[in-house]
Amino acid sequence: MAKTLYQLLNIPESANDQQIHRAFKDMERHWAKRGDDSALDTLNRAREAFVILSDTSRRIAYDRKLAASRIQPVEIESHRNFATPWLQRTAIALLLLFPIASWIYHNNEQSKQQAEREHIQTAQLLAATETIKSRQEQLLHDNQQIATQQQQEQEAKRQENELRLSQQQLDDAKLLSQQQLQNQARNLDLLEKHLNIEARDQEQNLAERKLELQYQKPAMAMALQEQQDQHLTLQRQRSLQQHDQNIASINNLRAARLRAYDRDHGSGGITRSNPAVDP
Repeated sequence: MAKTLYQLLNIPESANDQQIHRAFKDMERHWAKRGDDSALDTLNRAREAFVILSDTSRRIAYDRKLAASRIQPVEIESHRNFATPWLQRTAIALLLLFPIASWIYHNNEQSKQQAEREHIQTAQLLAATETIKSRQEQLLHDNQQIATQQQQEQEAKRQENELRLSQQQLDDAKLLSQQQLQNQARNLDLLEKHLNIEARDQEQNLAERKLELQYQKPAMAMALQEQQDQHLTLQRQRSLQQHDQNIASINNLRAARLRAYDRDHGSGGITRSNPAVDP
């Protein structure tokens, strides 16, 4: 008896799509390792079974065909043993009801699978939403970091510009100081030259003055001698005048003493024995 498609995949007839897919993948991994013809034939038949059973419409048609093939021997046996009409009608009803029941079962399974898929999709959607939310938060955090980094870069550029400006100002001040020093050095050189010229002029004037003094020295000596003589003459005159004044003062004092003596003794004569008149 030939194997059914379910038997080829080693799954029950009530298997869902996931079980069918998993069974085919297991057989594919198992038989793909072998490279002989029987393995390739088995793998091809398993692939055909997977293609038919994974399609809902083709699976329903196959289930009807499989049910009909199973009921046909029963009908033959029933015709042989039981010829009553109600058994025939029962067999026909069963034959018709089996595909319907199979279709209802598959629809229920598909509904369950659809609900499971929706549940999985909902979970995936929630997970995706959480992922998007986390990515948005991460993006916001990255944007904040980028903004902070840009601010830091701008601050660094501003500080760099300030440092460059300060360095430029220092260089300008240094250059100005160097120019001022050079100007001062030139001024000092000019002043030194001027002083040297003045010193030479003064030395020349002193030399000329010395020469003049050497020529004027005898005349000056004579003038000095004259001045000294005049000074000595004036000193003598002053001494004589002082001597005359002292003598006059002494005479006046003597006359005053004599008059005082005369008044005291009542005599107008002057005698030699008068102590007030004696010198």
